[in-house]
Amino acid sequence: MPSEFREKVKEKVSEIQQKVYIKDEVLEKIVALFLSLKEGTFPSKKPPRGILFYGPPGTGKTLLMKTLAEKLGLSEPIIIRGPEIISQYYGRSEQRLRQIFTLAKERAEEENLAIIFIDEIDSIALRRDLSRGELEPRLVGQLLSLMDGLEKGVSKGHVVVIGSTNRPEVLDPALRRPRRFGLEIEFNPPDVNERSEILKIILGNYAPGRYEGIDFDKIAELAVGFTGADLLQLVNEALLQAALEGRDKITHEDLMKARIRIKPSALREFNLEKPKDKSKELNKEILEKIGEIATNFSANPHFKPILLKPELWHYADKIASAIAYKVCEKRECPYIVARAGRFRSRWFGETEHLIRQFFEKVRRYQPCVVYIKGLDAILDLAEEHLRGAVVEITGYLDEFRDENVKVLLICSISSHYEEETSLIREYFEGLSINKPNFVAD
Repeated sequence: MPSEFREKVKEKVSEIQQKVYIKDEVLEKIVALFLSLKEGTFPSKKPPRGILFYGPPGTGKTLLMKTLAEKLGLSEPIIIRGPEIISQYYGRSEQRLRQIFTLAKERAEEENLAIIFIDEIDSIALRRDLSRGELEPRLVGQLLSLMDGLEKGVSKGHVVVIGSTNRPEVLDPALRRPRRFGLEIEFNPPDVNERSEILKIILGNYAPGRYEGIDFDKIAELAVGFTGADLLQLVNEALLQAALEGRDKITHEDLMKARIRIKPSALREFNLEKPKDKSKELNKEILEKIGEIATNFSANPHFKPILLKPELWHYADKIASAIAYKVCEKRECPYIVARAGRFRSRWFGETEHLIRQFFEKVRRYQPCVVYIKGLDAILDLAEEHLRGAVVEITGYLDEFRDENVKVLLICSISSHYEEETSLIREYFEGLSINKPNFVAD
């Protein structure tokens, strides 16, 4: 990349990040691609014709597209909102798609670059093996045909199609191969440093001069799982409350109070719970073990897998909640609850995919307490399609241990079958009790 072009890319990245904060390396790649296409200097004769933006809601996918067009001097993207394409009349949905691609080709001829932005692309490009009607397979086929026809349909210039989705796993695999949506860019929830920067940008842009005494690093540390959209909502909640109290400025305390009322977008797909104090329902022996686990993790967060054995099954929820409550008394962190049965799927490979997706999300929200109820629901070796689940789970347990991920992982099992539980038992420190009556009197 020539130095002059590199400097231009860095300058545009800096401008864009004043409105939407995206990781430097990701944004530089996107800006370099669009600038070179606009100026006709892209080094290959076959640049990417499709880009997939994916990630949780509120991470800036749509906002980035609009900001790119504004800051790079591009023509306004031709926006397709997936649900708006759908028509009850036979063939009308495909006709709308063809009309949009024809318009984009004409614009590319005139302006050298045209962008089609398909928001919620999963609504029109669902995996054909998951479809129940005729329309979805027809739309996928039409979109594939139109994507493949882009190179022949434009004599000069380029058409780039950008798809945006929160659920990349449900897209038809044929769309995600090279020369279609071959370039995939993941929009991860911001980390603690990025949350601090985003909060500064939001307050600077939307509430200049209307805040004081805010500890940005502290708010960012406590806002685990918050996206840019969540942080904007956080500021609006605080501003509204201040206005109701007759104040024109918000403080650190206002943001702290507003944070409690907002559930992080990036964690909404999980059951994010507020742990409850269950100490009155458990006996002294269990409470001593719970206190030891919670104190150790709070003082020194590290990967700690705990297995609640079958004899604790009926009280597993209370024990997990009590551990999380004790941890959160000393350290602010999310308590994520999932039922292992929800990972089961009749589709080949889908169970493994759901497990990977879950553990990758957990990795991003550390430090945290995670409770997986009924882990043996996906350890049934009698079912062939579940055998890969064991490989995925043990693989992540190895990774988390080697990387010292800051996760307290609590799993419960109801089965007494040795064959299933022995596969994962060696990874866990078992929590059990000698006396059968462990519940408080």
